[in-house]
Amino acid sequence: MNNNNQKSNTRQYSTTTYSSRNKRNRKHNQNKFVFFILLAVLIIALIVAITFVVIDLVKSGQGDETSGTSGESNTPGIVDDAHGLGNAYDGDNATYMLSVTKQIAGSYFSCEFEAMADVGTVRFVSSEPDYYVRGCEIQLMIAGEWVPVGVFGGEAGEKEYTTGNAPSEATAVRVYLTESADVLWAINELTVKDKSGAAVALCKPAAGTGNQGSQGDSTTAPGQGEVTTTPGGDVSGETTTGRVDHGTTTITISNEKMYEGELILVNTQYVYHFPTSDATLVTVYNEYVANDYRCNYFDDTSMQLQYLAAHNILAMANDLYTEKGLNWLKLGTGYRSYETQQDLSNRYPATAALPGYSEHHTGFGIDLQIWDRAAGVTYNLDDANQNCQTIYSWISANAYKYGFVRRFAPNKDMYTGITSDRWHYRYVGVPHAYYMTANDLCLEQYLAALENCTYGGNHLIFDVDGKSYEIYYVPAVEGTSTTIPVPADPSIYTISGNNYSGFIVTITRN
Repeated sequence: MNNNNQKSNTRQYSTTTYSSRNKRNRKHNQNKFVFFILLAVLIIALIVAITFVVIDLVKSGQGDETSGTSGESNTPGIVDDAHGLGNAYDGDNATYMLSVTKQIAGSYFSCEFEAMADVGTVRFVSSEPDYYVRGCEIQLMIAGEWVPVGVFGGEAGEKEYTTGNAPSEATAVRVYLTESADVLWAINELTVKDKSGAAVALCKPAAGTGNQGSQGDSTTAPGQGEVTTTPGGDVSGETTTGRVDHGTTTITISNEKMYEGELILVNTQYVYHFPTSDATLVTVYNEYVANDYRCNYFDDTSMQLQYLAAHNILAMANDLYTEKGLNWLKLGTGYRSYETQQDLSNRYPATAALPGYSEHHTGFGIDLQIWDRAAGVTYNLDDANQNCQTIYSWISANAYKYGFVRRFAPNKDMYTGITSDRWHYRYVGVPHAYYMTANDLCLEQYLAALENCTYGGNHLIFDVDGKSYEIYYVPAVEGTSTTIPVPADPSIYTISGNNYSGFIVTITRN
């Protein structure tokens, strides 16, 4: 009996011991599981943090795909122009979200309407209670001019501003920072309703900083430039009043031609009008092979450009190689279709331009970099590498001879909306590239300045490299076509639209 009890107790003890070990093992496994869960969460958080850093770095270096830089501060008030203005479409054409920080006077955010609207209310709301706007004007585009209809007053923390009884037949709305504005922007919602209370459908928003006045300035010429009688550089020229030499006639062209030519402006404000055919584009690599050029590398041998842009970029690269002996220039992105830009915009919504608003659609823009084939390294044009500096210096001095300009210089972001771009070049034609380079004008400034050079007024006349150029502007008239005065000899002039208001006539004389 005692033995049996002892065995029974032994079995009971053994079972109890085994059960306790199971619990300890289960608890140990649970601890391990919790540890691995926490470790996984930590890794995911680290990956997310790194992703945001990379996105931020990409944003800061992106050109033609950004709408400005951003910054943060806890101090309200207008600050220097190092702070940028950006925006993001939220997918609903009745509402736009504006992500901005502090801005200087002259900064604005604007939206065009899909159709003319009898505006009753403009609503601009800060989503953060501590962020506010004071002293900003609400303006409506009426008959081609910005008309102030209200001022954002209010105390700190005020979030909503409305203006009623606005003029009818408006085509766009703008929030404009005046000299007295005191602002700290956050994520803001802009909505517009007509006088019946119905939502007004908004088109692509635009943002920028300019020297426009707070009243009566037109969006047909974003940014301001100045046409001078002494352009600088090696030019000898003057502006003059008079008619074109060699006889004068007129031609009538379709207003649709306003959206074509090497001087069209495509940015966050002006959409590209895609033609029915892309027959004017050529594959650059095919032209490279057919003409026995000796110098280039291609990111993509199927890359396309407009004919003049293609042949002039190849000629520039060839001459660079001939003069400097450096076969390092790499041709990157050229033309982009709507679908390609849509894909980029979907994948990189924070940095990529919306489809229709990228200059790459024109076929006149190209991205340039430098490739050291021996080292297998790609550089930006202005990197510290000595060969890069040699190439960049040569391109800076000679690009205009081939009709190219650096499109987004770092000191022009207030006009272009792009902070800086180290690789994007734009074909505009030799005389325009020269004048823009000699006078430090971006395309926005230059086109605005040319609007002062009407046919009946002062023409822009200057000499470059043994040729004389005469340039004037003809605004498009209402209707389907415009009559333009031109020389009787059609071989000495070209006409380009500017994509928003009219035509530029360029006359070349040897």
